[in-house]
Amino acid sequence: MGDMDDIHDLDLSRPTKRRRMLLVEPPPTSLLYSQHDQFWFSDGDIVLCVEQTYFKIHRNKLLCSIVFAGMLELPQPQAVESVDRCALVTFSGDSVADWTVALRWMYDRSTFESRPTMFDSFGIIASALRISTKYEISDLCSWSKQQLLLRWPIDLLWMNSGAFLNTAEAIALARELDVPEILPAAFYALSMQRLGRRGDGRNIDHILSPEDLQRLIVGREKLKERPVGILKYCGDMLHDPRNRRCLRCRHLWSEGLASRLLDPPFGRNWLLGELKDFLRNPYVDLPGSLCGDCLLQLECVVATFIKELCRAIPVYFQL
Repeated sequence: MGDMDDIHDLDLSRPTKRRRMLLVEPPPTSLLYSQHDQFWFSDGDIVLCVEQTYFKIHRNKLLCSIVFAGMLELPQPQAVESVDRCALVTFSGDSVADWTVALRWMYDRSTFESRPTMFDSFGIIASALRISTKYEISDLCSWSKQQLLLRWPIDLLWMNSGAFLNTAEAIALARELDVPEILPAAFYALSMQRLGRRGDGRNIDHILSPEDLQRLIVGREKLKERPVGILKYCGDMLHDPRNRRCLRCRHLWSEGLASRLLDPPFGRNWLLGELKDFLRNPYVDLPGSLCGDCLLQLECVVATFIKELCRAIPVYFQL
């Protein structure tokens, strides 16, 4: 078995439609077929044909799939097309890249799942999810979804830089294979990125559906209003007669928040990240120290605003 690291360059950006039928048929003789360089075992007992590539593998590795387990239990016809004296199963709508990933999991699951995956190619996760969903491989499907949730978590406060890679592709994959739980974080992460031509030469509108592109634009505009909202709230507190005795503190924390949310280098779109950092160490941006009561009130205001923003983000993107 080869090392799994060589699959990080596979191009898996165009997921295929789900097909529930397995086609058992001879390959067209006019096309050139080749053996897979890794998954061709001399003692294999079944041959899979995917995109003009043959995989000669062991039937028992396929039993993790509900679909294959049921198919292999059926009586086999006497006259069946074969390759290298093994029954041939030809797949329609699958890719060699997807099956390579799935077979590596089937043959060496512990190594596959023990690798750090946060910054692995998104294609590995996408391949695993496509095959595991289509052929009902529950363990691989669960692993794939967990990897997606590590990048685009349900709790938006757990987002990190991994959320900004392959974000549009993640939204398209979630729509195709029904993983809605990653959508709020994915839309939020994508809203912080430039929407023009990407490094691979494609525009986002070539990846997202028109409906999701509209959701992205609307949600992005709504998010731009949020820094102004929290600063307005602080301004209202400044003019509250009950707070006159700490007017100096109110001005200090209002200026600190404005610096964090609006001014370079902090004036970025990752509002949740900026607020969370501010809450950890407010004195980084404050021009002076606060009294104990005002510091506690500042922490409560920011924490409440963070919770409200987390609840609002799915609504902004109409999810």
